Amino acid sequence: MQKFIFKPWTAIIALVALISSAAILATSPTQELSAQTEKVLSVSVINVLPQEFTPSYQAFGKIESPHLLLLTAQVEGEITYINKAFIEGAQLLKGDIIYQIDDSDYRHKLKQRESELKIAQANLQLELGEQKVAEREYQQIRGDFSGENILLQKSLMLRTPQLETAKANVAIAQSNVNLAHKNLQRCKVVSNGDYAVLTKVIYQGSFVNKGDKLGDLAQLSKLRVSLAVPSDVATLLSINQVVNISTQSSKRHTALVSQLSPTLHDNSQLQQIYLSIENSKKLFILDEFVTVDLTLVPHKNTLKIPLSAIDDDIFWIVDHNKKLSAKAANVIWQNESYAIVNNNIGITDVVVTSAIAGATEGMPTNIVSGVL
Repeated sequence: MQKFIFKPWTAIIALVALISSAAILATSPTQELSAQTEKVLSVSVINVLPQEFTPSYQAFGKIESPHLLLLTAQVEGEITYINKAFIEGAQLLKGDIIYQIDDSDYRHKLKQRESELKIAQANLQLELGEQKVAEREYQQIRGDFSGENILLQKSLMLRTPQLETAKANVAIAQSNVNLAHKNLQRCKVVSNGDYAVLTKVIYQGSFVNKGDKLGDLAQLSKLRVSLAVPSDVATLLSINQVVNISTQSSKRHTALVSQLSPTLHDNSQLQQIYLSIENSKKLFILDEFVTVDLTLVPHKNTLKIPLSAIDDDIFWIVDHNKKLSAKAANVIWQNESYAIVNNNIGITDVVVTSAIAGATEGMPTNIVSGVL
């Protein structure tokens, strides 16, 4: 049987090798666990400065007359004269005689009433003479009056009822004279302003009765512009506010906001407003369409940002630490490319213009274009 002989040197070498291997394993470098890398969002930004914004709105309106006059006969009679300008579409100027009615009957009536007045005045004078006689007689017998009816007896003795009747007759006669004179004046109708003739329904030689319609007139010296605007625009206007209007000839004029309708149109839900314009120089034509530029109430401390930067009523900004932050977009005015919002950002904040997805509050950013 073969025998293995264990030599001491062999054991020592093996022990040294085992110790060295253990030492190497114990001191070998170990891989450290690294923290999860934080996501950085690349964005494009612009610097937006606070500004005052004055919104405006353009609309189309129609010129019309706020004062329409229904011309009616004040007295009856035959039409003896009609102004040549009293035809549809023409204009009557201040001081023009529009028409005349045969006034012969009214002149006779006036003379009759004046005669009645003279008779009443003469009767009053006679009664005043009777008053003096009655006063003397009363003074002679006044001591004989006594009893409960002393006041009535005195009144009858002094002819007080006769005097009151004479005075009343004079007043009635004077009133009849005034009425007859007024009716005579009504036979000739004079224009008290500048008017456009809308309709005419009388002709020379025709007979009219009191109250008959003779035509329709529209005042021209003061006109108005009627237009409909959205209610949110109307609420920003004020009475007597100055606005600009342009006619089809591109001439610009000023007008004043004179009336804001308290109701909305049934179909369009627009609000009617009216502008007053002076037309003493005859620059405007009835039913003409004009362009109206409405300058609304200015807003201070606003921001003008691209409309594409607003999503779901918020926009994103990058602060001085290059962190994202969401801001509410309180839109005051907007068009197809930009919006005006209230300023709610810091001085060093910049507005994100690029489309971003998965953005969260406080997320770090990398500005790739825009303000660095």
